[in-house]
Amino acid sequence: MASDPYFILGWFAAFVGTIGFGSFAVPIKGDAANSVDIDPLVMQSYKSLMCFLTSWLVVLLGQKVTFTWWGIVSGLFWVPGGAFNIFAIRNAGLAISQGIVASSIVMVSFIWGNIIFREPAKSQVFAYAAVWLIMAGLYGMSYFSTAESLPAEIGNKSEHGEEQEEEEDLMRKTSDSFENDSSPLSQPLEITQESHRRERSILICGKTYSRRKLGLLSALLCGTWGGSCLVPMHYSPGDTNGLGYVISFSVGAMVVTIFLWILRYSYHL
Repeated sequence: MASDPYFILGWFAAFVGTIGFGSFAVPIKGDAANSVDIDPLVMQSYKSLMCFLTSWLVVLLGQKVTFTWWGIVSGLFWVPGGAFNIFAIRNAGLAISQGIVASSIVMVSFIWGNIIFREPAKSQVFAYAAVWLIMAGLYGMSYFSTAESLPAEIGNKSEHGEEQEEEEDLMRKTSDSFENDSSPLSQPLEITQESHRRERSILICGKTYSRRKLGLLSALLCGTWGGSCLVPMHYSPGDTNGLGYVISFSVGAMVVTIFLWILRYSYHL
């Protein structure tokens, strides 16, 4: 089996996928994204667009242009899951959010492959043990890589640049309040600190939740929901499977992304 070229190609694709999936989130924590506090759906739209544009490269490999509606189903899993992931990275941090996402994807993928699709395994006992060890390792790595010394009101942000930027914003707000000469010395500082705490929380149905906790929940949702994005390929017929599924997947991602923007625009009308 090891001499089979498709076997070697499969491992190479897995390696490239590991590098890509492990590094794609880095720009989300970059200075450009921090300066505009980028919206998760906007960033996901960039991902969907690049997925659609690059998917046509499979034609250069001799793949025929095929389409299956199962690609839309994959898009329904991948696009919301990707938006959840971006929100988690922005609010809970890169290390801990990706640890939760990865361990959740391992769990979901194992359930689909081993329990539902009955894919063969040399030893069920060792397979289950390996999955739990991977999940425990990823969760432990993400948990202990989070700094405990950061103030709670900042939401445990790991980027010093963001903290400095927030402090500068506070100073600008305080300076503006002095220029407007609206209140005594102590009042603007108290209002500014209180408003800063409010910025680190989100109001949902009359209740306030910290962005960090919502970020951790989003990471879990990304892993459990988005982890099933390639399951529909199992049901795709004939020539739309494997490499032929790439175009269907990208079209589905674009369709779902546009649909989510329509829903969002309708909500704000």
